[in-house]
Amino acid sequence: MTTRKKPAKAQLKITQVHSIIGNQERVKRVVTDGLGLGRIGSSVVLPDNPYTRGMISKAAHIVAFEELAVEVPAAEPHAAEAPAAEAPSVETPVGEEQAPKPRPVKVRRVSTGAAEEQAEAEPKPKPRAPRKRAATKQKD
Repeated sequence: MTTRKKPAKAQLKITQVHSIIGNQERVKRVVTDGLGLGRIGSSVVLPDNPYTRGMISKAAHIVAFEELAVEVPAAEPHAAEAPAAEAPSVETPVGEEQAPKPRPVKVRRVSTGAAEEQAEAEPKPKPRAPRKRAATKQKD
């Protein structure tokens, strides 16, 4: 069985060119959380898809982008042209099929704000009363 490589997808290089100070909170979150930019001059390379294009249009006054050239991978020779080293084969009993291996799931947790963080934090101890300072002697 041969494996096919997925065709290379278009990429976008996104650069932050203006400050997020003074913008709406939702625009700030798009730039920092969505696009992954943190300061003026920082750049990221993201796939060219509708999600990325939407984030760019939301923060078009803050970021600049450019399309990167797609590299076409060289064609791989067929198995008949270049014989590959044979791997030891594992025979499957007749009538039984191997179950596909489950793919690992990536879980990304997104914070909804300070209220959630406070709820998860341990309860804070009560503040202590201020200490009374001893009177110091003044020299005459």
